[in-house]
Amino acid sequence: MQVTVMNIRDDVSSTDMLSDGRVDAVMAYYHHTIVAQSEGRDEEAIVTLGVTPGVKVMVANTVKEKFKALSDLKGSRIITGGAGSSKTTVANYLVIAGGNRISDYTRLGADGKDANVEALRNGSADFVVAPTPDGSFYESQGVATVFADLTSVEATQKYLGTLFPSSAVYMDSRRVKAHPEIAQFLAAAFVRTLSYINAHTPEEIAAVIPDAISGKDRNAYLNILKEEIPMFATDGRTPAAAAEKEWRVLSEFNPALKPIDLSRTFTNEFVDRALRRSR
Repeated sequence: MQVTVMNIRDDVSSTDMLSDGRVDAVMAYYHHTIVAQSEGRDEEAIVTLGVTPGVKVMVANTVKEKFKALSDLKGSRIITGGAGSSKTTVANYLVIAGGNRISDYTRLGADGKDANVEALRNGSADFVVAPTPDGSFYESQGVATVFADLTSVEATQKYLGTLFPSSAVYMDSRRVKAHPEIAQFLAAAFVRTLSYINAHTPEEIAAVIPDAISGKDRNAYLNILKEEIPMFATDGRTPAAAAEKEWRVLSEFNPALKPIDLSRTFTNEFVDRALRRSR
């Protein structure tokens, strides 16, 4: 099967492209399938690549002695970005895990890393949810320290109590039914990729990545790779219990998500078939 990988522009909706068949699948965070169903569209993850948020929650150095546990997040101000973003979902998850309500913290917009640094330095923000490798940037600026590292499976289970389906490949459900061979091909390819990632060192993986992807600074890319690889400690299956927990957190923030049928937001059928064939 011939596959074309596309970077979709900001002015082109991936939702529209999925619906009208311009693309067969999208790689983004799993929760998009939950939101899609609440808006009347059926989209389903056919393989889940990441089972951690892949972020570090950084606490401002000026207040780090004040925040020692998740229960301390009440009253905090956290830079997360948009209301429906994955970073906001992570913040909501941590606040709830600490026994608080979503309304017990203040969500702040993100105006870029430089603006975030100033907010952490001048006391107008207490935390920032930083995707890899931004956490290291805030540390290098001397303004923040890691509060919760959610890049590994072990740490994610420690802080959230379960895994967190993040990066996923999903398709329009009508497309899956009409062309199951596409879903099966993609699932098999990504299952093989995950198997390779989890069986090789960062150095071995970096060695097969072309310069067009890694950029000229191979050492910098290798350091980022070392932080990102723990996100993919999975076989491609969507963990049902973790998906349900994520949906419950999302619906606490947006009640419109509560009536959905979660079973229609993902399927493990194609991954399970790929795993059986690989044994």
